[in-house]
Amino acid sequence: MPTMNPVLPAEMASIQVDVAATLNLDCTIQRRPQASDAYGSPGTGTYSTIATCKAGMKQPNATLLQNYAYLIAARSTWQVNLPIGQDVAHQDLLLIGTDKLEVQVVLQPRSYAATTSLLASEVR
Repeated sequence: MPTMNPVLPAEMASIQVDVAATLNLDCTIQRRPQASDAYGSPGTGTYSTIATCKAGMKQPNATLLQNYAYLIAARSTWQVNLPIGQDVAHQDLLLIGTDKLEVQVVLQPRSYAATTSLLASEVR
């Protein structure tokens, strides 16, 4: 069985920069406060902007939709790519163009990653 040559950290960083340059949509990431209220319920405050960056969007494949159907139900869902290392979490809001999307899951790669990839569904 052939072995794969490892990608050197400098090469991976260069790939990540090149891929980030292809992201063409403006994205604002908003997050709700994480502090619990007096009754121990999760924060219910208003969303505030935590970052702006570039993003790319595409339709997810059928396997992704099937694997996360319990999270996305019948909502229109997109696979969104952000620059590697971008701070984004479950239930964050992404404002991309006229779309308002809620992050359902951050997809964790098992090998080399050039972007932070996630599934986000349209907010009604």
